[in-house]
Amino acid sequence: MASRSESRSRSNGKPHVLCFHQDLVPLRTVKVRGPTRGKHEEDRVQELQFLLFEKDTRIAELQMLIEELENEVKNLKQANWKLEDDVAEMAIENTEQLAIISSATGDKKLYNLLVASWVLFAIMLLLLGRG
Repeated sequence: MASRSESRSRSNGKPHVLCFHQDLVPLRTVKVRGPTRGKHEEDRVQELQFLLFEKDTRIAELQMLIEELENEVKNLKQANWKLEDDVAEMAIENTEQLAIISSATGDKKLYNLLVASWVLFAIMLLLLGRG
């Protein structure tokens, strides 16, 4: 068996390695670009997954809020329609009551005129009876 130092040699300027059977084994190299990124990339993936989860959660919350607001708008519209109907009914009742008051005022004026005419008649009788 050859020792490690004996198993490596150079042939034509290219390094080569001999296996334990003294066969030539191709030397394969890996280029490392910067520091090992395994853990950093895994952390970044987890961070992005968390951000995506937060975004999806926020979207779901906003969709629920939109639904609640749409329901509230619907309820307010129905309440508004009911109030409009109530106001219309009150306007009709108000008009009817104004007609009654107007009629009563007219009747009161006639009554007052009648009373005034009788008072005037009584005064005339008194003045004529003295004379």
